[in-house]
Amino acid sequence: MKQLSVVLILLLHLLTTSIAYQSSEFFPFYSQNDTQNFKDNEEFYSYTSLNHSIHRRQLSLNIHTSQQARLRITPSYIILGPRIIRPAQVVSISVTILREEWNPMMVKALISNDDMAIANVEDICMVNIPRTLQMHIPKNIRNGTYRLTIEGRLVTGERKFYNTSQLIYEQKAVSILIQLDRPVYRHETVIQFRCIPIYPDLSGYFHTVDVYILGPSGHILRKWENQQTTAGIVSLEYPINDAPPEGTWTIKCRVMGYEEKKTFEIYEFYYRKFEVNVTVPYYLPIDTPGIGGIITANYTTGMGVLGYARIVVRARNMSMPYDPRGHPLPDAEFDRTTPSYTTKINDFNGVAGFFIPISVIHTLLPDLDGNEILITAVVHDPWWNETNNGTTVISFYRPGTRLRFLGGPSMVFKPRMLFTTYVAATNDDGTKYSPGPGRYIRIYTDTDRSQTQAPVDYMIDSSGIIRHRFLTPADPTVTFIRLRAELYDRNIKVQGSEDEQRAIRYLSPSNSYLQVTSSTETPRVGDFMLFRVNITQYVDFVYYHITSAGKLIFTNILPMDGSRQKTFDIGISRQMAPSAHILVYYVRYDGEIVADSMNFHVDTSSVTNHVNITVNRRKDFTGNTIEILAYTSPQSYVAFAGLGLVQTRLFPPGNHISSVMIYDELYSFDRYSTTSFQHTWYSDINIASNRVFFSSQSYGYDAGSTFNSTGMQIFTDVNIKAIPTTCNRYGLFQCTDGSCYPSQLKCNGILDCRDGSDEVNCNINITTVSQYKFTPLYLRLWPYWERELQLDFMWHQQFAYPDGRVQFRTTVPNTIATWVITALAVSRLTGFGVVNVPYIYEGTRQFFIKVEVPPIIRLGEQIGARVDVFNFQTYRIEALIILHASDNYRYVNIDRNGVVSSFAPKLTDGDHHVLVTLYPNEVRRLYLPFVAIVAGEVEVMIEGITGVSRDFFREVIKVNYEGVRNFYHTPTVLSLNNLPRQVNEYDITVPQHFILPIANTWDYVHGSATCEIFISGDVAGPYFLLGYDEWLNTDNLIQRTTAPSDSGIFDFAMMIYNLRYMLQGKY
Repeated sequence: MKQLSVVLILLLHLLTTSIAYQSSEFFPFYSQNDTQNFKDNEEFYSYTSLNHSIHRRQLSLNIHTSQQARLRITPSYIILGPRIIRPAQVVSISVTILREEWNPMMVKALISNDDMAIANVEDICMVNIPRTLQMHIPKNIRNGTYRLTIEGRLVTGERKFYNTSQLIYEQKAVSILIQLDRPVYRHETVIQFRCIPIYPDLSGYFHTVDVYILGPSGHILRKWENQQTTAGIVSLEYPINDAPPEGTWTIKCRVMGYEEKKTFEIYEFYYRKFEVNVTVPYYLPIDTPGIGGIITANYTTGMGVLGYARIVVRARNMSMPYDPRGHPLPDAEFDRTTPSYTTKINDFNGVAGFFIPISVIHTLLPDLDGNEILITAVVHDPWWNETNNGTTVISFYRPGTRLRFLGGPSMVFKPRMLFTTYVAATNDDGTKYSPGPGRYIRIYTDTDRSQTQAPVDYMIDSSGIIRHRFLTPADPTVTFIRLRAELYDRNIKVQGSEDEQRAIRYLSPSNSYLQVTSSTETPRVGDFMLFRVNITQYVDFVYYHITSAGKLIFTNILPMDGSRQKTFDIGISRQMAPSAHILVYYVRYDGEIVADSMNFHVDTSSVTNHVNITVNRRKDFTGNTIEILAYTSPQSYVAFAGLGLVQTRLFPPGNHISSVMIYDELYSFDRYSTTSFQHTWYSDINIASNRVFFSSQSYGYDAGSTFNSTGMQIFTDVNIKAIPTTCNRYGLFQCTDGSCYPSQLKCNGILDCRDGSDEVNCNINITTVSQYKFTPLYLRLWPYWERELQLDFMWHQQFAYPDGRVQFRTTVPNTIATWVITALAVSRLTGFGVVNVPYIYEGTRQFFIKVEVPPIIRLGEQIGARVDVFNFQTYRIEALIILHASDNYRYVNIDRNGVVSSFAPKLTDGDHHVLVTLYPNEVRRLYLPFVAIVAGEVEVMIEGITGVSRDFFREVIKVNYEGVRNFYHTPTVLSLNNLPRQVNEYDITVPQHFILPIANTWDYVHGSATCEIFISGDVAGPYFLLGYDEWLNTDNLIQRTTAPSDSGIFDFAMMIYNLRYMLQGKY
């Protein structure tokens, strides 16, 4: 018996020695027990190589041969807690007690800020049964130093463990989306905007919001505090005066202390007689055969300019930013310093096309790659003898195709486990690489032990992304895997398209591994997601947790039932959206914690608010109005917005809230953890169109980093940190394998670490074109076009009917424009939703007229109403233009050869008709002369009639008497404190007779004398005396100019008194 005991002891010693030797060979720089070779105070010599030079030390992970006796062999408890907290958050903590002697255990958790308790919870925990503790964080907490304290005591009161950790405070508890009715504003317009606060799971926020508008100087110009979001949306407006400060304005929305800002520009813009626009592609490859474009020159009514045009091409100086407003461009006609190319269009008829060969561009700019040219169109109108111009910018890039490994250059693999990665094939402008014959991706796989697998070819399909999955080598000496992807077109390798990904082996001293995978490709809320757990050794059970946005969602135990592979399912809830993680781990008999995690994207399309838009044109065939039909969740609050297609192209995506913008906002809640694989497709350079997601394996190279990669932190009484080094001591960064590198090598585009971790989280541009410093699109149109600042309509919001239908009619602006209509909805049941694809509506009417008349004229002055008649039909029409009869004006008859007497014209009353023939897409201009015969306000009515529709114009003209008008202001204060009424007499300053006696001259124009009486019950009178949208000032009250300082003081005093008036009346 004694001999048997001795043999068992020797075998146990041999086993522990072999395990220790095996763990030391994982990283062979130092033996696990050899701690004398590593000096904590060793110096960093200058001749030492900076890359992979500082050897790392592998701490023993509870192996029997460990010299660190102060560490326990097996953990007594494992607690999973959050790393971040937010206002109004429900904090969940998972507690698992592993020691049988500690049954039961009283566990207390406390979150404090500067020794002041914020939230706490206490509960009894049983052995090997995970217990979830929950705490509610108040919504009014502010920035500070927050700590999480966890304490465990027996029922006898004896304390067994005490842990404390500092938490990351995030003020952002909700996302705030800000939507404007237009991207750019001018003076004398109204800013309309919406603030939409939503939670990460796209549910609505129905509490108070504070809104502010800040000017260019940063001062608050208007604030709305405690705005109730009973509908989930706050919609406000702010009128702009006639002389606002130009620059960048800001809208700021605040919810629970978190502020979201959105900036926009305000310019002082004035109409020009006609405007010139150059339409060209924004980006062109350097191998393009030439530049083709269209020149458009229109009057303010939309009619084309007749004359001649010149096109001037110049190279742009890329060393200076393009800012024609701050730094005016040299005049294209008189610039002799910059080489240019000029071509002429002699017969210009409002629109003309042009083409410039690329050989001409090369004479101005030999190297096109990364450079830009300016194209200026100069249009001269000989009728008005006026010249205007328009300039745009074209950027050139080198075309190409490249491959990209999703997930970055550095990954982690586990021996004898599946390794999955994805490769995207993209063009350099961000678009998909289209499939074709002989187009495939070849992937090479090799290891640090020269074990090379056969290359695998994948045909490229319409998705543009391929999946590469293989079983990693079972050899425990393989610590490094390198993947290289190459692109082939017609069986010929595409040069410069390669990409590389590296993977390092998961660190386990005992060579124990665990992997969790899923066969569910698109997890949706309300469905079940299948998971499979693979382990390399038999265990009784494993623990798993579901986390999202730094919060613990679900905890459970999975019995393995004597198997090394187990499949289970989990119901996907809305709390997991949009990014979730599953963390799986078990504890070996020797105390080692073996863990793995998986990241996956949660699709909320099954429960979110779906919005659809339909435009019904059949209730008004004239096109003056349209009916909007929208379908969404019942009782949703639906908001609509329409914007011109021109603005949408210059300011993508306009006022539409795209899915990419929503994902960028919601994924910010999970920025302290690794997320699933994702790739963004672009419709053009820097214009994102959609994003795709794929589940990703863990990035953790040991147990500690695996827990951290899920956004959580672990509390236990064993050491789970595997690779501590002295990198920080020398100011160096650490690679995943423990080696060091200097900061200069971080994100330099070269994989300096063996595992490629020096190029992780570098925000490297997906496309090479985005590395160019091209001019933003919104700066390329110069001078600013009136259509750029004015095209918007259908800013409307209302509740949906009980069946989820929204129906209303709106008036389409009478202009030549294509509209982009978008809609969003918020519901208490289904949350936030937005239309996937905006509705594009051609709002140009088939027939309409544009009339221009002066707003103020003199009595007896002959007026020629300028009428532009438009025909956008595909066939010839005859239009009847009618000047309707009125007792206030007479029509002026035109004699032969267009001769009209200025003092004694021939006048007729009644309706006057003019018949016009219009060919397809033709515009005709007419003049209808008339004379006002009475003073005051005269209404002019002009109508255009054709077979398909009719258009009506009505305008009120103010007719003044000839001469200089004088104003007399007589203020009087009536005191009614002692008398109920008081009668005053006033002297009329205007004499009764307008002809002076004897002199036989006129004192004033007969009939021009008028009188206005203003009565107010306070010092200055109510602010709304002249109406809701007009305020009192020196102009409309006493007819004095606003230029002098005294009138400015008067206006300020008027505002103060009216504010006092409204305050006293509690308005």
